[in-house]
Amino acid sequence: MDQRLKRWIATALSYIIVSVGLSYGESNTDYTQQLEQLQQELTEATAANDAVRSALDDALSEYHNEDAKDEARSQLLTQIVQGVLDDADTRFNHQGGHSMIGWNDGFQMRSADGRFSLKIGGLVESRYFTRWQGVRPTNSSAQTYDQWRYSFSQPRTELNFRGHVHNKSLEYYLATGWGRFDPTNLTNNGNFMTFRLWEAWLKFRFTQDFSMKLGSFELPFTRESLVRTQHQLAVDKSLLDYRFGLGPTTGVEWTWSSPESRYKLMLSNGSGAFFFYPIWAAQDASPPLAALSKDSAYSFTMRKEWKLLGDWDQFNQFTSPPGSERGMLVGLAWHRQNTELDDPRPLSELDDRQVFWSVTGDVSMQYDGASLFAAMTYTRLTDFTPLVPNVNFIAFVLQGSSYITNQTELYARYETGSGDQPGLGDSELQLLTVGVNHYLDGQDLKFSADIGFSIGEINSLFANTQAGWHSDTSKDDQVLLRTQLQFMF
Repeated sequence: MDQRLKRWIATALSYIIVSVGLSYGESNTDYTQQLEQLQQELTEATAANDAVRSALDDALSEYHNEDAKDEARSQLLTQIVQGVLDDADTRFNHQGGHSMIGWNDGFQMRSADGRFSLKIGGLVESRYFTRWQGVRPTNSSAQTYDQWRYSFSQPRTELNFRGHVHNKSLEYYLATGWGRFDPTNLTNNGNFMTFRLWEAWLKFRFTQDFSMKLGSFELPFTRESLVRTQHQLAVDKSLLDYRFGLGPTTGVEWTWSSPESRYKLMLSNGSGAFFFYPIWAAQDASPPLAALSKDSAYSFTMRKEWKLLGDWDQFNQFTSPPGSERGMLVGLAWHRQNTELDDPRPLSELDDRQVFWSVTGDVSMQYDGASLFAAMTYTRLTDFTPLVPNVNFIAFVLQGSSYITNQTELYARYETGSGDQPGLGDSELQLLTVGVNHYLDGQDLKFSADIGFSIGEINSLFANTQAGWHSDTSKDDQVLLRTQLQFMF
């Protein structure tokens, strides 16, 4: 074989060997990488499997110890709830909410089982009057007199007690203290101060909507009389309401209520607003407390109220503070009584003696920072005296208010009324009053000031010195400035 052919064969064999070697090296490298990747995946799978196994072991362990863990959780929850209750009790004890002795808008005591409770409150009214009267009184023999009069007054210093006994369905209230013997001028002895009773009653709540109240309290007639003195809009209620409001009495009252309406019916000893003036000057001051002495043969009063807007509690006062709910209340009432005879000898040919009946209607509106109130009353006395058999009265009251700040309120009131018989309110009463209230702490601490102008005449039947108005027979004859600081708890 020649040399050249050998070289070609050797070269071809070398090429084949090198190609095969390279191919084998590349293949071997791919296999190594795949093996490494598989090893990594296997390691990860092993770790994941260990994690799953560990979780399963924990779950099995928790399952086997579930009762013990439930007990632990229950104990922990009980501790948390008890801690919250202890904290709540501590807070309520500080404010007297659920404590047996403490403070909650008044001093209070209650039994541990809640069957008995007592709440003690108080009211102090301090006034200052300045009055100008331009014409000398006709009943004065003095040649000269002071047109300007100044006076301090403490019309009401009250301590009241309220609560329930045996259960919350039996309530009681007692208000007593120091004040005028006869604040409504029913007798001739009403200008001196004495220890007196204002209210005392028991209330039985048979259901949430039906109750009965027995004792001495205001007749459910005019809305002005039903709003307590500390919640009036002006320094004092209207002068006309002292007469036409009928005042307090003694008797029994039934109340039916619903979310939209309320009905009251009262049987009582009657009102002394007209009959006790001035015939029985020695009669006890209001409320009429007579049992078997001369009072009323019968007396009943009915009042129906419709609440068109708001809630009942907001109508316990005349003002409407900013932020309060809008409200509207309409009321209609009727009263009738017949006085007993205490002398068999006839004083006239009339068979029935001193029949008295009266009707009234009122509207109250509250506007979240403003208020408006209007009322009309008609009263008729039949067989009043042999000389004056029949007397008719009519009265109107209009008042309103508006807040100028969150604590300061302006108000105004106009009232007019008269009778149709000489000497019995025949001269027309007209009073215009404007004033301001500044609520230092709501109704609990309030300063009031107003000025009133007598546009008409003030008959002796309507005059009331507690309110500051004296009788006069001349028009445009009196101007009255009143200030009052009210403290209540």
